[in-house]
Amino acid sequence: MNQSKFSIRIKRCFWIVFGLMVVGLSTGQETSSTSTVSSTVESEKDVISGEEEIIICEHADSLKIYRPDENTEVTILTGMVKIKMTNGFLNAEKVTMFKDIATNTYQRTLAEENVELKDKDIFATCNQATLNHTDDTVDLKEKVVVIQEDDRLEADHFIFNRRTGERMGDGNVKFRVRIRSANPSVEGTANKVQAESDSQKTSE
Repeated sequence: MNQSKFSIRIKRCFWIVFGLMVVGLSTGQETSSTSTVSSTVESEKDVISGEEEIIICEHADSLKIYRPDENTEVTILTGMVKIKMTNGFLNAEKVTMFKDIATNTYQRTLAEENVELKDKDIFATCNQATLNHTDDTVDLKEKVVVIQEDDRLEADHFIFNRRTGERMGDGNVKFRVRIRSANPSVEGTANKVQAESDSQKTSE
């Protein structure tokens, strides 16, 4: 009788322990799935933030912020302005930034005098550059020089669309491009064939 009660107690303990283990495993899976969802949300936030461009002023001799009207806020940086951007940098003697107060977004940035602009694989110098943040275009004027890898372009006016890659230049346009052939030259192929033929005659 005592043995049967003992065995019953053992069975009950077994099932209790087993139940606790199952509950623990399911809780662990829920925790794991929750962490997975959290990491997915975080990665989505990173993607969203990756679409935004960050502009950091690393140096300027002076700063002025004012509102010419109820819709616009203007920020003026002067004196050896050095700005770091997400995909490059912007250097100039004067940089003016225009922000829409209602949407709290910058509409355009105007750089003037001794302008140096680096955007991804493009480096440009000019006397005036306008970065239009609404349509993502860059408008360069006066003594424009644009360098991309081995290519070089000079013009009085140059517009670059950062979204589509379309570029337009006008006024005293000069450019240099390097064209690389995908196929070996005909002369080189002919010389190779002749060398192989001479080698065969010598061996015979």
